[in-house]
Amino acid sequence: MKELSMRRMVMFLIALSVGALQSMTSAQTNRLQIHFMDVGQGDGAILIAPTGETVLFDNGLLNHCSQQLTYLQSVGVTTIDYQIISHYHADHFGCTTEVLSRFPLQKASLDRGGSYASGTFNAYVTKVGAKRQTAQDGETITLNSTPPVIVRIVALNGNGVTTDNENDESVVALVSYGNFRAEIGGDLSGFADNSYADIETSVAPKVGQVDVYKVHHHGSRYSTNTAWLQAINPRVAVVSTGNGNTFGHPTQECMERLHNAGVKMYWTEAGNGVPPEDGVDVVGGNIIVEVPQQANRYTVRTTAGTPTTTQFDTWLTASGTPTPTPTPTGFAWSKRSNIYHVSTCRFVTTISPDNLQTGSTPPSGKTLHKDCPK
Repeated sequence: MKELSMRRMVMFLIALSVGALQSMTSAQTNRLQIHFMDVGQGDGAILIAPTGETVLFDNGLLNHCSQQLTYLQSVGVTTIDYQIISHYHADHFGCTTEVLSRFPLQKASLDRGGSYASGTFNAYVTKVGAKRQTAQDGETITLNSTPPVIVRIVALNGNGVTTDNENDESVVALVSYGNFRAEIGGDLSGFADNSYADIETSVAPKVGQVDVYKVHHHGSRYSTNTAWLQAINPRVAVVSTGNGNTFGHPTQECMERLHNAGVKMYWTEAGNGVPPEDGVDVVGGNIIVEVPQQANRYTVRTTAGTPTTTQFDTWLTASGTPTPTPTPTGFAWSKRSNIYHVSTCRFVTTISPDNLQTGSTPPSGKTLHKDCPK
């Protein structure tokens, strides 16, 4: 009987260990994933390293937490290793208690430091407890994959520019994985107007060229200035915005700057500002960026409506030189759109190679894009 009891105990411990291991590795993949979650009018993104380690960038709007809780569970997240809070507005860290109760914080929650007079801030401080850390300019989080995933803090608290605007205090993070780069910077501003300050221009040289840009401040007219776009030169941008929001996000001014720069746009929702432009803007719900281990290409997947998957080259090749973008001759169009372009139109580069079609004459049944050169 003693031998049988001992055997049962050993089997129980083995089963317990296997279960714990499965829990820790449930989010493991063979690639980097950044999920820009559809959280309505707020921000929330989860980075899942190839090792399964996780970094949560903001966590969504207070009292609107169910979507991200369901989504995090659906993609295999069981714990949060690191959390980075961009700033202290409730649409960015309002779900701290709910998210970290379901997915416990393992290591640290980084923020801009200081305090803020709100119940949401108090709930955040209480929940993260001793794991709260003030981010430092230049600080890095290294996740142990091959190549390593590196999250570097490149700016916070206005980057030396005097400002009293909470948006402009945002923590700015740069994600690197091989040749892939992505920037996530909260609600940073790019214009000195009203209570806002131009923080983007001073931060841009610290960021450099990126593949994916999480559009600052939900596409506010005060974000994403021209100097910023010229410096970071993103191929893809993601704007997190909510249907029916009261701010008019995303704005026509911001979207025009992105369109004029030839950036492929993904929206989590259609928002309540300028409508998405057919053939240029994709309203996709949860937007998932996936980078394979070689890290010379990446895909962008959407989950809303008719799900799409589009492949892009990173700006840098393995040799460190810019990836050339082929230019078609004559006319070009996406087989998924009723819009066509002349070959020199800046929007041609935003069409997925899988969908790109070309010809020497305009396609029948399609309309020339309004911004194409005549």
